Amino acid sequence: MESIDRLNILIVNDNEDHQILMETALKQYMQNVDVVFANTGEECIHKLSKETFDITIIDYNLPDMNGLEVLKGIDCKGNNYPVIMATAFGDEKIAVETKKLGACDYVVKSEGYLKRLPSIVHRVVQESRLKKEKEEVENKLMVSELRYKTLIDNMIDVVFTADKELNISSVNNAGQRVFEYSGEELQNLNFFNLIHEEDKENIIDCIKGSFAGKREFLEGFEFRIKTGKDKIRDIQMNAKVDYDESGDVTQIEGVVRDITGRKEFEQKLFQIDKMNALGLQSSGIAHEFNNILGIILGYLDIVQAEIKDDNVNVMDSLKIIEKAARDGAEIVDKIQQFSRIKKEYERAEEFIDLIEIVNGALEFTMPRWKTEAQSKGVEYEIIKNNFTTSKYRIRCNPSELREVVINVINNSIDAMPNGGKIEFSVKTDGDNVIISISDNGIGISENVKDRIFDPFFTTKGVKRSGLGMSLSYSIMARYGGAIIVDSCAGKGTTMHLKMPLCYTEAAQYEEKETETVTGHSANILVIEDEEVILDMMRIVLESRGHNVFVSQDSSVGVKMYEDNLYDIVLCDLAMPKLNGWQVARFIKEYDAVRKKSKTPVVLITGYELDTETIDYKKEGVDFILNKPIEFETLHKIINNCTNTGLQKDVSMYP
Repeated sequence: MESIDRLNILIVNDNEDHQILMETALKQYMQNVDVVFANTGEECIHKLSKETFDITIIDYNLPDMNGLEVLKGIDCKGNNYPVIMATAFGDEKIAVETKKLGACDYVVKSEGYLKRLPSIVHRVVQESRLKKEKEEVENKLMVSELRYKTLIDNMIDVVFTADKELNISSVNNAGQRVFEYSGEELQNLNFFNLIHEEDKENIIDCIKGSFAGKREFLEGFEFRIKTGKDKIRDIQMNAKVDYDESGDVTQIEGVVRDITGRKEFEQKLFQIDKMNALGLQSSGIAHEFNNILGIILGYLDIVQAEIKDDNVNVMDSLKIIEKAARDGAEIVDKIQQFSRIKKEYERAEEFIDLIEIVNGALEFTMPRWKTEAQSKGVEYEIIKNNFTTSKYRIRCNPSELREVVINVINNSIDAMPNGGKIEFSVKTDGDNVIISISDNGIGISENVKDRIFDPFFTTKGVKRSGLGMSLSYSIMARYGGAIIVDSCAGKGTTMHLKMPLCYTEAAQYEEKETETVTGHSANILVIEDEEVILDMMRIVLESRGHNVFVSQDSSVGVKMYEDNLYDIVLCDLAMPKLNGWQVARFIKEYDAVRKKSKTPVVLITGYELDTETIDYKKEGVDFILNKPIEFETLHKIINNCTNTGLQKDVSMYP
């Protein structure tokens, strides 16, 4: 007989002779056996409640109860006790009832039963242990399956199985969230029907091609789907394909991941990379562009000085040209804002009339809502309500705020391709002024309304950058204002531009409007390699009564400085031979050699310089002026330096 571990056996019998015979038989044929006796059914139940036995042998006839009653008392079926019933006479009915109550075997005490008893005990113990092991394995498997099912059901990714036609046969809970169908709808859904129409042909060809090539894995398939709620999502699918012996697809097990957020982030990174690349180029673009604008603005200044107020219509036209040229300089500035080259502290703020800003924006957009529209047979009605003569003063950069209004007007025009009405109104709200711009166009849907201020978001295709409203939002926020959107799809849109009023500083504003720059004649050296700009600066400065000496070559300019004395030097930054920094350092060193007080140097540049990190004073530069040159600012610098020297506070200058 195969050896098993030590057995702890309980024999329930009130006959002491039978107890001894059974113990002897068991120990004779089995090793490592410990036997415990119980004389009554009650004692048996008590012992089983206190101790654990590998097997219990119960005699049917006991003094206090029969064996069936003992089985009921110990509930061997529920507690999984291995029990053998022993009886002096065979009874089929008792045997059947014994089995029903959970006994493992039924032994009749016939001749030779003691020889059979050890093998019966051995078999019952083995079967019981195997049963327990099986139950433990099944329980572990059940727990594992439950854990696996819970894991799959709670996964963020969609886990599904499908047949060769991609009919979904099972899917986890994530399928309802990502695909936006109910669980019942998903069970009857074909995966191919989820694929976006523009991607469907290509993806189906790829999947079927993989089946034809008996590829076991479909990896990294990225495409768009259309959900049950008509939303477009980007997904990535990875799947394992099972084939039968003939090579036919039997099942597909796949994982789908929603990568919509990742795609949007990648697109934003791509746009940021483009803006960074543009930012790297913008420095050179700014230099060339601002040189051109500087020439335009310089000669406009000359023409305006000549015409003065003799011809009002011409002066008004020149002011519009000047405004357009100055706004042109803001184009590069806007690019640099997004590429983080331009610093916010460099933007000049003024006290301005909000009504003038709106009127200026209407003038700028007139080609779209009037000239261009009329050429297409389209008419836009412009209505201005409550535009009184009283002035709403606010503090901001006028060019930036005008850009906000222009963006809103252009959006209104885009929303009314067949013409319509754009209505302007203004009102005060406590310490704020609100300009409301309304149209009767197509309106904005709720899902778009939440995103119109997101950078790079646009509903107008790839020809639009998606920066207009984002930039407008940041401009308004920077000056303590806000943009409030009131729109309903199909019923038009109203944009409320809210800005804080500046009552207390209106008087200062009026004073600054009439302020003029006066001064005496100064000897000025101008070093600039662009001949047109050089001539323009000479004419403008001479018109103010200054003695102007010019050099188109920086090395010649340095030689002129060695041979003469000047009240101030104006020098371009980017020049061949010697650049502006080198010229400034030479002047500083040469003044020290000839023991002369420092000659002020104004560095003029079309590039963006980070004046917070560059110690330009140490380099011999006293002021930095960006192109196109603000000549009023330049005149103030010249007047201040040549009248009182450099001891005055010059914080008002760049």
